[in-house]
Amino acid sequence: QLLSLAATLLLISFESFATHIVGGTLTYIYLGNNQYRISLTVYRDCNGGQAPFDDPAVVGVFDVNNNLVTTVSMPLGLVTTIPGTINNPCTSVPTNICTEATTYTGTVSLPPISGGYQLAYQRCCRNSIVQNIVDPGNVGSTFYTQIPNANQVGTNNSAVFNNLPPLY
Repeated sequence: QLLSLAATLLLISFESFATHIVGGTLTYIYLGNNQYRISLTVYRDCNGGQAPFDDPAVVGVFDVNNNLVTTVSMPLGLVTTIPGTINNPCTSVPTNICTEATTYTGTVSLPPISGGYQLAYQRCCRNSIVQNIVDPGNVGSTFYTQIPNANQVGTNNSAVFNNLPPLY
């Protein structure tokens, strides 16, 4: 009975850590000689139990037909707390909300191919307070970007945000 209780408690604790991913970005920079630096930033809620950041995070690289070409395994970066800001003078920053972020980086060699490449990172699950998703605790996130065929469009970098919107 003690073993059954311990197993049940472990399952409950794993469940409580699975609902706190709040967003992210996936970008690339062309470095030359078919080399690309991949950057993945993931944001998580740091109150009420933490969804652990992946270590490592793995980004899948797919061809135009959705065939897996390779994966890019990237070590956990520095975890930082994002300061709460709001751009509305009529409200104040909530005191019970905390957001952390980390950025993973890795380099991959991708020679030009017809149709280019698709990069994707997937992670379960969303923060349970998300109001515009039915059952967010059972819905994951996919972060995606596309590298076009360099022979057709030349080499380029993905778009990046210069200024992120306020958290609230």
